[in-house]
Amino acid sequence: MSLGDVIDAARRRRKTLVVHAPDSDPDVSSVTDRFDGRNVDVVVEDVRADEPEPYVEVLENGQFRAVVSLADLRSFLEPPIEDPGTYPRAHNALHELLDDSVFATLSRRQLLATSREIEDRAYRTGSGELHAGFQSQAAFEPQRALYNRLANDTDLGVHVHLVPDPGGVPDTGATVHENPHPDVGRYWFLAYDGGQTGQQCALVAEQRGSDAYHGVWTYDRELVATALSAIDDLSGYRPA
Repeated sequence: MSLGDVIDAARRRRKTLVVHAPDSDPDVSSVTDRFDGRNVDVVVEDVRADEPEPYVEVLENGQFRAVVSLADLRSFLEPPIEDPGTYPRAHNALHELLDDSVFATLSRRQLLATSREIEDRAYRTGSGELHAGFQSQAAFEPQRALYNRLANDTDLGVHVHLVPDPGGVPDTGATVHENPHPDVGRYWFLAYDGGQTGQQCALVAEQRGSDAYHGVWTYDRELVATALSAIDDLSGYRPA
C-alpha cells in the first residue's frame, strides 16, 4: 500500500464540472486547468456576456450534486489561510463537494488551506488520530505552534512525519516520526481517522515542482483508511 494508491483509487471516481460562462471570462481557464482529466470531465457551455452570473454545475457519476458560482469556485482555489476553529463554513462545503476530485495542479497555498480544513475538523472533534506529513522540517517549522495547540488543547493523538534532519527532531507537543522513506519527502499528506465520529478525511498530494502538486482530498471512509494504511506502512521502511 502506498500514498500513490490513494490518488489512483480516487481517479476511478468520476466527476463532471459544467461551466456556464462566456468563453472570454478569465476565470474559466484558471479554474478548469486545475483538474486532472482522468478523473474530472470539464465541459464549458458558452453563454452571452449579459447572461446571469457565471456558474458551475457539479455532477458525480452523472448525478447532479450542486451548483456554485464560478467566482466562488475561483476564490476557493486561491483561498485565505485560516486557523483551525475559524475555518470558513462555506469552504468546508466546497471541500466536501469537490472531494475525490484529482487536481492536476495544487499550489502550497491551496494545500495549506486544505490542510487547515482537515485540522479544523480534527480540532473541533477533539479525539482520534491525526497524521501529517510536511516533507521537511523547514516546511513544518511555520506550523509547529499550530500542532502544539492541536496536541495540547485536545485529546487528539497528533503525529508528524518528516524526513530526517541534521538538526534533530523539532520540539513540539506532537509525536514526531523521522523517516527516510522517499514518499515522506515526495508527498504532502494529512489523514484524520475521525475519532469514530464519521469526520474522517485525508489529503494526499505528490510534489511535481517547486510549487506544484498533484493530488486529492477525500472524506470517503475507504479512501481515508487506505491513506492511513499507507502511512502506517511507511513506518516499517528500512533503507537498503
